[in-house]
Amino acid sequence: MGSMSRRKGAAGEREAAAALNEVLGTHLHRGRQYHGGPDSPDLAGDMPGLHVEVKRVERLSLYPAMYQARRDAAPDQVPVVMHRGNNRPWLIVVEVVDLIRLLDVVDERRAKIGDTPGTNTVGVNAAGVAGVESGADVGGGV
Repeated sequence: MGSMSRRKGAAGEREAAAALNEVLGTHLHRGRQYHGGPDSPDLAGDMPGLHVEVKRVERLSLYPAMYQARRDAAPDQVPVVMHRGNNRPWLIVVEVVDLIRLLDVVDERRAKIGDTPGTNTVGVNAAGVAGVESGADVGGGV
């Protein structure tokens, strides 16, 4: 992997952490920066039940990315892929069988911080793809 690609990946991991921190009130950061090694998560922090595989690319090979997230996740973690293309909102992909577990992880985190309802918006774009943006409408097509 070239240095430009590594820089884009690192920037994508920082952006993804910032997006989740804003929406969920978490304290996530780049995992490799602090833990090192190929098996460390892309994001680490105060959501131990979540394993996030960050992909900051234009064209995502979704199933291989999801396979990587599942392979690298601990048994007690929900594997998700967080993806963003240029000039697009961040998306989170989770397998349907893990949806309830993901909601449980998020609910547990929100209960810890005493979440204030109404500060974030969940929207669905014209293609039926959900995205979360703080105080903004999710727009655009696919």
